[in-house]
Amino acid sequence: MSKASKSPERATFEVLVSRYRTDPEIFKRHFPDVEQILRQVVEPNLVSRPHFGLIDREKAHHVEALSDVMDMPEPHSQDAINALESCAVLIQDDFMTPHVNHQLVVSLFKAAFGKAPGSIKKNMSLPIEGRGTGEPIHHSSLIRGVVADLDSGMRLVSITVTRRKVREGNKMMDIVGIGHDSHTDVAARHDDYLAEQAPHGSS
Repeated sequence: MSKASKSPERATFEVLVSRYRTDPEIFKRHFPDVEQILRQVVEPNLVSRPHFGLIDREKAHHVEALSDVMDMPEPHSQDAINALESCAVLIQDDFMTPHVNHQLVVSLFKAAFGKAPGSIKKNMSLPIEGRGTGEPIHHSSLIRGVVADLDSGMRLVSITVTRRKVREGNKMMDIVGIGHDSHTDVAARHDDYLAEQAPHGSS
């Protein structure tokens, strides 16, 4: 494909891949969501960091709980909060978990709090009443700018939203094509999407 025929999204994506190859630390520090996606393209065979320590039964429980909520046409707020907790635990165990993606987190956040993360106008911590000890010990970055705070028992006690980071994350997701792509399920199948955008992986 000639440069003239490339879409703006694809051309921008290729620039991001090139920049990641030369300076991945920038993405790790400022755009961890995008860094995960780019790393799968540049280093598809890289072994992920050690898991947090969930046993198979515990992991299966959270995956099943998340799946149950995803099957609901319109999950209630409490169901969505439960699912966000499962997302946070799965991410804490393995930040490359295939069970959680950007689109899913945004949908669950909206069901839980009545608005998307990008609609929140200021930095805030959203407490989750009646769960855990109230003392956050672990912190799972669900998406850029949205951090789940978990207590020592891995119960969700609050969600911290940083408006600037949410906006940055949304812009980056738009750039790589997740925000407005012709594939409606592109966020859920970003591995296939990235293969289309960069079919030669780390070449």
